[in-house]
Amino acid sequence: MAKMSKKPRNEVKQRLRVFENNTILLIFSFLAAAAVWFAMMASSSESRATVIRNVPINVEISDTAQEAGVRVFSMSSSATDVSITGNSLITSKVTSEDIGVTGTLDPSVSMLTGSSLQQTTLSLRAAKKGNTLAEYEVESVSPSEITVVYDKYKETQLTLETNFQYTTAENYYAPSTPTLSTELITVSGPESSVNKVARAVLEYKFGEELTQSKSLSCKVTLYDANGNVLDPTELYLKLSDDTVEVSIPVTSRQTVKLEADVRNIPDSFASNRITIDPAEIEIAGDGETVSKYTTLTLSTPINFLDVTPENNTFTVAIPVPSGVTNVTRVENATVTFNLNGYKETSVLTSNISVINVPEGMEVEIINANLTVRVRGASGQISQLTGDDIKVVVDFSNAVAGTATYKASITFGEEFTAVGAVMGPYSVSATVKG
Repeated sequence: MAKMSKKPRNEVKQRLRVFENNTILLIFSFLAAAAVWFAMMASSSESRATVIRNVPINVEISDTAQEAGVRVFSMSSSATDVSITGNSLITSKVTSEDIGVTGTLDPSVSMLTGSSLQQTTLSLRAAKKGNTLAEYEVESVSPSEITVVYDKYKETQLTLETNFQYTTAENYYAPSTPTLSTELITVSGPESSVNKVARAVLEYKFGEELTQSKSLSCKVTLYDANGNVLDPTELYLKLSDDTVEVSIPVTSRQTVKLEADVRNIPDSFASNRITIDPAEIEIAGDGETVSKYTTLTLSTPINFLDVTPENNTFTVAIPVPSGVTNVTRVENATVTFNLNGYKETSVLTSNISVINVPEGMEVEIINANLTVRVRGASGQISQLTGDDIKVVVDFSNAVAGTATYKASITFGEEFTAVGAVMGPYSVSATVKG
């Protein structure tokens, strides 16, 4: 019995020793791998359906429509799923870039009148790209059709309007129109939508008085001709600038008095007989600059000798110093001389005297009389005679010979409201040395 039990054990050991041989083991592994490979090939050669997802949709527009400027502005879907069948080893490598999905738009151009957007449904077709011999077939597209919105393309340029509501605190100034990063915008999109746009506006309201400069980004709002707000997204509109940078400079503000530069005016002519309109203006600028000015002298001097009852009003430019803004926005002032109660006449006088005659020289006045044009209060003018007028000729720089010398005109003390006009005056004289 013991001998019979040992024999099976010896057979098992012998069989195990077979697998300990490397050559036999290698052959066995190769045969096993080959069996597995044949099994997989048999399985993969079967035709299976595969879905390629998110394949981009391309809308082809007919040549006629393209020439008319037709564009698609909206698609109900920009991608679709494509079902293909074929060897799984092939279909597993297919991507959305290997398949083209197309819809064709061929509208009647005459129907596009620019009054409304057009909408239609396009059937989609899918095809292989590149290697058309690839071992798979396109079976279906889902969705198989899309809805598109189309119209002729148009663009227009609009000047931005501003509607900013703000006030400044006392002694501060801000211009009524702020500074914009751009004053023009371009609106583009469907012709029917662009035709609805009448205005482009920047709007903002400040709740508090301004005491310093402000900067902000402001959204552009579109309006139709009836004042209704238009939604660019709804109308498929694009703006060259959706927002615009806005700057509102705020500066110091001050009132300054205007003064006229009147030359050759008699001391007797009362200042309240001269009026300036406007009498004052407001200026603005940085605090240090503005504080330098309490008055501004009008740009062009007025010669009182040119003032007559018929010519007593003068228009003179208002100066604007560097770094200052004329907030009143009046460029000229009117200067008026009140000559009511004044009279103008000519008086002949022989009351001529000489001064500063050089030593060793003699002076001979050629004409002993001088006609002086005078103006003043009527009461004093009526009493004025030649004896009340004194003509003084200065010979400080005289040289021998006959020449004309400047003469000054003065009046008696009682004639405070009288002055000489139409000057300057001169006297001819011969100097002998």
